Amino acid sequence: MLSEKILIGAVIFLASLLHGVFGFAFMLIALPLLSFFVSMKTAVPLLSFFLALLSGMLAFRFRGEFAFKNVRSLLIGAIIGIPLGVFFLIAFNDRIIKTVLGILLIVYSVYSLFVRKVPFRLPAWTGYIAGFSAGALGGAFNITGPPIVFYISTQEWTKSNSGGSLNFFFCITSIFLLLFHAVIGNITQEITVTFLELIPVMVTGMFVGVHIFKKVNEDNYRKGLFVLLIIMGIMLLL
Repeated sequence: MLSEKILIGAVIFLASLLHGVFGFAFMLIALPLLSFFVSMKTAVPLLSFFLALLSGMLAFRFRGEFAFKNVRSLLIGAIIGIPLGVFFLIAFNDRIIKTVLGILLIVYSVYSLFVRKVPFRLPAWTGYIAGFSAGALGGAFNITGPPIVFYISTQEWTKSNSGGSLNFFFCITSIFLLLFHAVIGNITQEITVTFLELIPVMVTGMFVGVHIFKKVNEDNYRKGLFVLLIIMGIMLLL
């Protein structure tokens, strides 16, 4: 339906714009919004396409700002965790999945609003645990960000290094998720066509977000983002 395609396009534009501003917001915004008018089993593989392309473009932009060794443990853990999350997506109905997603959004957003800097540094081996948690969340919801953002916040990385590491991680895990969904038959022709049709919308949103990033108060936008996520989390629970 044309009306549904317009709604999907609006969600992709908004999520891409915010991802361009913050470097990690795409799935946190796109998935809960899409879940109100398409099934989770459609939304997750569709958004995997967009996240792979979007994060790949941003990772290329920050290609000189991070080292692969920083994300190696995260990627290994994620690859192990992804099948567990995909099993959860297949095995449970949308009501259960939306409830878990709503709780995740609320808890993560409340934490992010009130804790700006973690007062300790996690050892490098905990990257495997963070990666595994992110992979499991990614397989179920395509939301790998919360464990990775938390882990990175405990490391002494620069802003550009963090942005490059995040988007490189998102790109690689999204490709693995796409392959996994393709193998088990979750990628349909309709999903592929929708992705191809809305690529210009995603790219436009990303560039607008990157432009906004240079001009606005990041702290105010960050607070607004997490308040919005709390509201969406509550709506998912209703």
